[in-house]
Amino acid sequence: MVSQLRCKGGNDYIEYVKDVLTRKEQEKHKKFENYELRFFENPNDMIKEIKMKNEKLGLCRVLAGYGWKWNSKNDDNAYDIILDGIGYKWNSTATDWINSQNSINEIGCIHTAQGYDLNIAGVIFGPEIQYDTESNSICIKKNSYYDNLGKTKDDAAQKEYILNIYSTLMTRGIKGTYVYVCDQNLRAYLREYFG
Repeated sequence: MVSQLRCKGGNDYIEYVKDVLTRKEQEKHKKFENYELRFFENPNDMIKEIKMKNEKLGLCRVLAGYGWKWNSKNDDNAYDIILDGIGYKWNSTATDWINSQNSINEIGCIHTAQGYDLNIAGVIFGPEIQYDTESNSICIKKNSYYDNLGKTKDDAAQKEYILNIYSTLMTRGIKGTYVYVCDQNLRAYLREYFG
């Protein structure tokens, strides 16, 4: 928790993220002084922007929830995440991935980002987290969630666990957070708050 307080969005930003993800009433399109919250319609545009920011600031990385299998773990030629026709790989190392040589070209997870502060975090909301327009609520697609360490049979506990992952990823950036959302309905919902 001490690490999160380094986020220049402050406690207001951290609480805002938690409230939006748990559907508590919040101001739409809220701005945070000294904090860059940007919403992207194209994932590859966000990743390019993160790479440019990394050249200027250093310590800018792309992170995601567990909405994709880790195919490259056993096959160096495989891609794990395909976004708008471009393939990406999960983190190639679990130890100090943030500072590893190729991390800017990979996508990290909660385990490789935990305890680290980035200048800008690019966060991809994967296909395991969606928005149900009938119930007007965020929902979890358990069959699209691939972290064996975080799986549970209890649906409510699983949802809380995944929401906590995204809440944590959204607060890794000291100077800002860039957001892309895979699910079209969730994108429409979160755009009103993060866009």
